[in-house]
Amino acid sequence: QAVFGSSASRSAWCGSSSPSRHTMPSAEKLAKKKAYFDKLIDLCVNHPNALIVNVDHVASKQMQDIRLELRGKATVLMGKNTMIRKALEIGHAQHPQAGLDKLRANVAGNMGFIFATNCTLDDIREVIGKHRRLSAAKAGQTAVAALNLPAGP
Repeated sequence: QAVFGSSASRSAWCGSSSPSRHTMPSAEKLAKKKAYFDKLIDLCVNHPNALIVNVDHVASKQMQDIRLELRGKATVLMGKNTMIRKALEIGHAQHPQAGLDKLRANVAGNMGFIFATNCTLDDIREVIGKHRRLSAAKAGQTAVAALNLPAGP
């Protein structure tokens, strides 16, 4: 029979025995993050020719087609902005001459990198241009082009 004054029943009642919300990430997650950091730093240092691409309003099928066509020629790297900033901060500490701090200042929005490994930047631009398509506007989107409509009758 439980006594209401005991700490065991109080913790069960208050829910304080549940695990903390802010737990450390698992070893597997930390390993994936380290691999991502190492990959981004390696690409920035060893393949300095890269395009910073904005991928707002780009369909996943478009990205898939671009990745497929660039396979073997370039590396497409996307990621969360906080992870990209952290990787560039670590990379700047390891390679101060690479200028990763300037790149870090430009990380904002829905963006990614395309590193030219076995081709030129013009080849990458050509592939991106080939897969560029117009899409219908959706509610709540900001227009990418200015649009002026004349007053009607």
